[in-house]
Amino acid sequence: MVFGVAGVPTNYKGSFKNLFPWLKDLGLNGYEIQCTYGFKISEENQKIINQNREDGFFFSMHAPYYINLGSLNSQVVGRSKSNMKEGIELAKKIGVNRIIFHPGGGHENTVDGRKIAIKQLIDAVNEFTHEIDMEDVRLYPEIGGKTASLGSLDEIIEICKNCEYCYPCIDIAHLHAREHGSIQSKQDLIDRLQKIKDELPEKFKYIHFHAYTINYGDKGEIKHLKHGETMPNGDAGRPNLDDFVEVLKEMNIDPWVISEALDSQESGAKYMCDLYKEIL
Repeated sequence: MVFGVAGVPTNYKGSFKNLFPWLKDLGLNGYEIQCTYGFKISEENQKIINQNREDGFFFSMHAPYYINLGSLNSQVVGRSKSNMKEGIELAKKIGVNRIIFHPGGGHENTVDGRKIAIKQLIDAVNEFTHEIDMEDVRLYPEIGGKTASLGSLDEIIEICKNCEYCYPCIDIAHLHAREHGSIQSKQDLIDRLQKIKDELPEKFKYIHFHAYTINYGDKGEIKHLKHGETMPNGDAGRPNLDDFVEVLKEMNIDPWVISEALDSQESGAKYMCDLYKEIL
């Protein structure tokens, strides 16, 4: 059971070293390292991560947003492959075995255009993962929040089916947003998770979640909401996190859940963690 945060919470004002005792005091045990500007972690912070990992904290890593393995530009894909190799080597160095990445964009947003981009991404991932020793590092393509971006549920499943080292990262808020508010009930969640389980039975046990509420429009994601924030029209934030946690229990999923709630990721993570522990 892992419940944690993406990056250093806005509400935390101390040093990186003291962040993890602070999170543990909240009952949390997970942290997703945000490598937004590149796979770069100082030697000092690498030591802190290794120490806390040995003490039982769980770490994943989010790849830079500029990585775009689905681009039609071969130079962009080439750089992205090199960047991912660097990230894998860094992950091995600090004992992290989950790297989350966005499939990318720049494709023609048609059925055929998306198929070409996904095929290209699959080929690129298979090329660089078989050029190096992956050890126990797994790659997690993430559901995309925008309708035009690569990363629909079917596309994530397709990538994971065809790439030995790829496993699903299901951002339930992104899924809800790109499908224009599709997750309105527990059954909506169950249907989607059962689909993943049916199509990726061996990889499902290693599934990775991002969970929080989100505002969306015609093109999908607009912005992440704060934990407990209502929608602009006054409705409760969606997707419903109570439903999500109950589904984790009902489907006997051993969760690895990262909160990306706006400026309140620790509150969202603690809420889900406490609820998960309360449900018998």
